[in-house]
Amino acid sequence: MSLSGQRAGRARRWAASLALVAAASSCATGLGQAAEGPATTRASDRTTTTGASNRTTTTAGDSTTTTAPDDDPLGGFQPDPPSWSDCGRGAECATLAVPLDWEDPDGDTIDLALSRDPASGDRAGAVLVNPGGPGGSGTDMVGGVFVGPRFDDLTQRFDVVGWDPRGTNDSEPISCDDNVDELQALDPSPDDAAEQAALEDAAAEVAADCERQAGDRLAHVSTHETVLDMEAIRRALGDEQLTYYGFSYGTALGSFYADEFPDRVRAIVLDGVVDPDADLEEFLVAQTRGFEDSLDAMFEACGSSCPTGGADALYDRLAAQVERKPLGAGDRTLGPAELAVAAISATYTPDSGPRFIAAMEDADDGDPDALLGIADDYYSAVDFTPYLAIECIDQPHPEGFEAWQAFVTRLEEVSPRLGGSIGNELLPCADWPVDVQRTPTFPTATGSDAILVIGNTGDAATPFAQAETMAERLDNAVLVTHEGTGHTSYGNPCVDEITAAYLVDLKLPDEGTTCSD
Repeated sequence: MSLSGQRAGRARRWAASLALVAAASSCATGLGQAAEGPATTRASDRTTTTGASNRTTTTAGDSTTTTAPDDDPLGGFQPDPPSWSDCGRGAECATLAVPLDWEDPDGDTIDLALSRDPASGDRAGAVLVNPGGPGGSGTDMVGGVFVGPRFDDLTQRFDVVGWDPRGTNDSEPISCDDNVDELQALDPSPDDAAEQAALEDAAAEVAADCERQAGDRLAHVSTHETVLDMEAIRRALGDEQLTYYGFSYGTALGSFYADEFPDRVRAIVLDGVVDPDADLEEFLVAQTRGFEDSLDAMFEACGSSCPTGGADALYDRLAAQVERKPLGAGDRTLGPAELAVAAISATYTPDSGPRFIAAMEDADDGDPDALLGIADDYYSAVDFTPYLAIECIDQPHPEGFEAWQAFVTRLEEVSPRLGGSIGNELLPCADWPVDVQRTPTFPTATGSDAILVIGNTGDAATPFAQAETMAERLDNAVLVTHEGTGHTSYGNPCVDEITAAYLVDLKLPDEGTTCSD
């Protein structure tokens, strides 16, 4: 069931990158293009590197001392301004050196890849963007995220700046994917002890491979350290306060930044809110329920065009068939893993039900290519091992394979169709060589300027209730409700108009504002 050459090093993720979300929300392109768009820049084109001065020094005689404000989480670290250069397609690129370990600001450094689309008029500042993931490429968003007349004032007055978070994409990525294809090709819902053992052996090998190839960085790719990187980027850009637009996992980055640096918040938009203090089981239970509900709604919505016996019966028939024998030939086969991934992938995109059901009908006739294409959209959105490395150290989770198997059983009770796939995707965390770095607490951002929270009532990946909770618990936030489907709300004209007015002029909508598709 391997898709060798098609998905090496790639994987499904719980929070879609905006590359997928933007096209899905705007319905401007198909998912195949969305896996690349709205990217305009690849970091292979980057040629510039900035150095980074460390902390303030004073010299007395022959001695040099390093000083830092007691209340500075960066220990006084002050980066040099980025040295931008043209890297094609209208974007400018640079790298920024920051400490590998923020508890040792004078130690080894890691280079962050940056890109920007400079303001077309008189610059008022920069807006930092992140698409989610964990592991989505912010550099690829530049040039394609704020498009259309609703954002004209924004792109005229603000640089749009994206970055690849530490350990991802072109920011010294965690690349240890030699055994990922083998893991992802296995049945994520084992039927017997032999299948369970094969799954655990493959997961253990992925974890061991990451320790061998990236052991020095595995403890330093947490959300907390990336939040500190965001402050370093703000300082490097020279803005007094941060303007930020984060999607999905990017909402965790934005909310924790506001909690750590409330006086540095100018404007923060959180679209597609994750639960920032949930442990992994709490988060995945909520998400699994959301995916199951979205899949059921998709099956029910086909109406008179439903296949004979119903779309749900067709899915279950295909699931039983690929359990016995994968569909297809060579390295393009549809097995239990690929079918479940295709189903989850379809829930991310508004109005994708007809495409998914048609693909199932093709597979029922012996042609799995369309379903494999939908699964590929999902696999290709985020590199797997950086995503895995962040997840395994960010959220408390079951330790050891026995505890993890019990956890997956609970997910399968929530969704017999999808629970195994959702839970066992992260099975290497059960044997991860680095402990969870800290137990997060819900951010309140006490004393910050107003934050805009956007929730989509039909979002399975980041359920709407999480946006409601975020807006309630932040010290100063306004919630916009988007009555729609798919993941996040970017691309909805009403939402885009509200976010543009807020980011440019700090104009907030009224409490209780609702947008609809």
